[in-house]
Amino acid sequence: MQAFFIFFMGSGQYLCGILYLRDVKEYSLVKLHIFNPENDLALADGNYNYCPPPAARAIAHDLATLPLWYAGAGDAVLLQCERHNLFCNAMNGLFPLALPLRPGSLREADTCLPWGWSAQVKRRLLAMGVSENVLPGDGFIAAVRSLSNRQTAIGLLQSLRDEGIDTPELPQYYTSFDDIAQFITSMPRSVLKAPWSGSGKGIAWGIGRVEVPVEHFCKGVIRRQGGVVCERFLDKVVDFAMEFKAVQGEVAFAGYSLFTCDGSVYSGNILASDAAIEDFLVRFVERAVLQAVKERLSAELSARLRPIGYSGYLGVDMLVYRSQGGAFRLYPCVELNLRMNMGAVSRIFYDRYAACGVTGRFVVANFRNRGEALQFHERCSSEYPLKVCDGRVVSGYLNLSPVAEETSYLAYAIVCKGPVSLHELYECK
Repeated sequence: MQAFFIFFMGSGQYLCGILYLRDVKEYSLVKLHIFNPENDLALADGNYNYCPPPAARAIAHDLATLPLWYAGAGDAVLLQCERHNLFCNAMNGLFPLALPLRPGSLREADTCLPWGWSAQVKRRLLAMGVSENVLPGDGFIAAVRSLSNRQTAIGLLQSLRDEGIDTPELPQYYTSFDDIAQFITSMPRSVLKAPWSGSGKGIAWGIGRVEVPVEHFCKGVIRRQGGVVCERFLDKVVDFAMEFKAVQGEVAFAGYSLFTCDGSVYSGNILASDAAIEDFLVRFVERAVLQAVKERLSAELSARLRPIGYSGYLGVDMLVYRSQGGAFRLYPCVELNLRMNMGAVSRIFYDRYAACGVTGRFVVANFRNRGEALQFHERCSSEYPLKVCDGRVVSGYLNLSPVAEETSYLAYAIVCKGPVSLHELYECK
C-alpha cells in the first residue's frame, strides 16, 4: 500500500510524495531512500535553504524510482507521483523490487539514506516529517561537506604516492588568480576545477594563455568557494572508478565501475561482471597495482570516515591515461564522490538483476524536446525486446524509470544479445 503526503514549504511551494514500502511485515521500522541528485550543488552552496535549479529538479523527479534498484529488502523508497507507483507495480511483475504491502509514514523511518548528505537535504527531510533523532547532526553534515572538497582527493593521491604507488603530478590548490594564471601559462593544456562540483560540472580548460571566460570562471569560484584546483591535462584513455561501501566508517571495496562520458559529463556505465571489468583494465594497468590501490584506499578512506561514522556507498573516480612517451599510466584518484553514485547503482543492478556473464550498458539520457523520451522508449522496446529469466535480464532493453510524454531524463539498461566484449562496448561509446 502507499501513504500520500503534502507539505507546505513556504513561498507558495508544496512538496508531495508517496512512500512505498518493500515487504516490511517483520519490520517495525524502515530505512528510507530518497533520490536527491542535486546534492553536489547543495554541498557547493553549503546553505540549508539551497534551492536547486529546474534541471536538477527535473532529474530528481524523472529518476525518483532509481533507488528501487539498489534499496535493500525491507527498505522504503520515497517517490513523487502516481506514475511512479504504476512503474513500481509493473516492475514488481518482473523483479523482486519494492512491494507496497502495508501503509507507512515517514516517522517510521529509523534510518535515512539519501543519495548524498547536505544541510539542504537534512532540512528537507525534517520538513517532510522525519524525526530529527534519526538524522545526522550538523557536525556530520559539515564533515561530509569538508571531505567532499576536491582537496581530499589530492590528499588521497599523496597518500598513495607515499606508499610507492605511481601517480601523475599532484594537482595544485590556489586561492589567488595570479597563481592560477601562472599555472595556466606554464603548460599547453590544463584543467581547472571548482573544489565542490560533480558529474563533470564546475570545470574549465586552460590552453596555455589566460582567456576572459576562464578568468571569470576562476575568479567566481574563488569568490564562492575559496580557491581553484589546477592540474595538468592528461591524454585520457579509459574512465573507471572503484566503488566502496562504508559501515560506521569501516570501508571495503564494493566493485568496479567502468563508465563513459560525453565530454566531461557522465553518460553511462558498461554493464559487466567485476571480473570482466578487471580483465579489461589489466590491459592498461597491472593487476597487482589495482589490488594495491584497493587496499590503500580502503585504509585511507576508513581513517577519514571512521571519526564521523559514515555509512553508505562512495566512489573514487580514476582514469587510465597515455603518457608523453606513449605508455599507459593510472591516475588512481581523480575525485572522491562521498555519496551514492551511478557507478554504484549500475554495479548493484548488474549483480542483482543481470544474468550471469552478460554485458550491456547502463545509461542516463537527457531528452530536450517533449515526446522524445517516449519515442525512444517505444523504439528500443520494439528493437531490443526484453527477455527475463528467474528475475534476471538475459537480453534486451529495460527502462529503470517511468517514461511519459513530458519525460526529460531516462535511466535505462540494454543487455546485449549474445557475447559482446567490453572492448567493443567501450570503443562504441
